[in-house]
Amino acid sequence: MGELLLGAPRTGRARQPKDGDRGPAVPGGEIYLSFPGLGDRLAARVAAEIGNVTNFDTPNGLQCYAGKAPVTRRSGKHELVVANRLACNGHLRDAVQQWAFCSLRGSGWARDFYDAHRAKSNGHHAALRALGNRWLEVLWHCLTRNVAYDEAVHVANRNRALGLTSKAA
Repeated sequence: MGELLLGAPRTGRARQPKDGDRGPAVPGGEIYLSFPGLGDRLAARVAAEIGNVTNFDTPNGLQCYAGKAPVTRRSGKHELVVANRLACNGHLRDAVQQWAFCSLRGSGWARDFYDAHRAKSNGHHAALRALGNRWLEVLWHCLTRNVAYDEAVHVANRNRALGLTSKAA
């Protein structure tokens, strides 16, 4: 599957593509593989289901397409948040849910985010949905800016946005 993303078979311990003739590759294949929790197969699955990221004007468009953005319904002054979106790409929804689960071991902020949602008495799948929603936002920004994911940059941006000064978010 890494061949589909990078256009060449990956070999060796570093799992880098062979030098030489590279075939056609998925645009942004290196970006997908830079994310924690996205291996060859899962990255190829997510990339195939998303297609061209320019189809989505905002991260919210991608999140809604994947079924990870929460649905809110309003009635008068009351607002109800419905946890699961039904009209979405089910294959992408499942792949992002798996990605969120796999990222818990490879990303410190993802584990902290998940644990914070579990501490608020959210269930396992609700916490994974929220984490998957966050991952899609980060993926959209990386793909539109054509930069690989860097955990340190993301944590610094997250801390600045939350107004935190320590490294833990």
